[in-house]
Amino acid sequence: MLRSDREEWGSWVCAFARNLAFLAILGVPILGGCASSSGAIEDGRVSATTLDSALEGRPMAYSVYTPPGWDGETPLPLVVFLHGGGDDETVLFEHAQITATFDEWIEAGVLDPFILVAPDGERGFWMNWHDGSHHYEDFVVDEVIAAMRADYPIAEGRENLHLMGISMGGAGTIYTTVHHIDRFASATVLSAPIFDTDRTMNFLNGGFMRRVPVERIFGPVGPEDRERVAASNPFEQLQSAADLHGTRLFLGVGRRDIPGLLPSNREFHRHLVEHDVPHHYAEYRGGHDWRSWSRLFPIALCLHTRAEACALADSRFLELERDGRVEDLARGFDVARPAPSSGDESASE
Repeated sequence: MLRSDREEWGSWVCAFARNLAFLAILGVPILGGCASSSGAIEDGRVSATTLDSALEGRPMAYSVYTPPGWDGETPLPLVVFLHGGGDDETVLFEHAQITATFDEWIEAGVLDPFILVAPDGERGFWMNWHDGSHHYEDFVVDEVIAAMRADYPIAEGRENLHLMGISMGGAGTIYTTVHHIDRFASATVLSAPIFDTDRTMNFLNGGFMRRVPVERIFGPVGPEDRERVAASNPFEQLQSAADLHGTRLFLGVGRRDIPGLLPSNREFHRHLVEHDVPHHYAEYRGGHDWRSWSRLFPIALCLHTRAEACALADSRFLELERDGRVEDLARGFDVARPAPSSGDESASE
């Protein structure tokens, strides 16, 4: 997708995404925020650069966050972040609350330090397009991670590789996880459109996708194509705990999220519970916005990396369900700030 094509596509996405009827049907996998991109930039521990992508046949950009207090030599886990449809690799600059919240949790000693990379997936749904013209998924899995290992001391092993995304990037996260089930230690999926096979096909065949190159991206979606569509569908592919291959899964959706997202995520959560697929599920008191997502990012990583040892402070922000066991404390959990470390009450609100 050339820059001119990308700008035209992005303008259409942002305008079309404001159509509430469209949002009510899907919740839209191409949302996230309509920010403009900029050139290579650097700001303290956040930087942006490009790699020459053999898969895309052109330079592709990504930004990198490094944690406070890091010596630059100690190997750290890598978190790969997939942005929504209105953002790009500058997401870490455009939404500074992301890194500020990570800094706070890491400095408080309740979240282990890590390196985060945010590649530019344009408006490509983080998919390998059916017509072969784009390879966004493989770009992330095969090229971005390799580039990070070449340039940074990334800790070895699957347990040190995590995937997370919001909106379009949330959908990209769950589909990439299904396609590479043994690759990542965890997957964090926030405000993502997740549908079963039949609803996915109905949507792709619907009038609201008429201006999206559906066949180029997703392939044909006629009755004879159902088996192919099902082969990637999370409902179909996650039917038991064994299907996760040890991947730790976190789902989050806002009570005031884009119309359509809350019921679809609840349906996926019910499916996972019914099939005994372990996961964390959170409904938070917010919408399709960075303020809410930024509060969820560290709690998801804390749960993935520290499990039951993850310390959470109380408040009214969200209700969290851990592996099917509802921990409804009436007030839920507040992830705006980490819980204080043992003996340190000064960190509490």
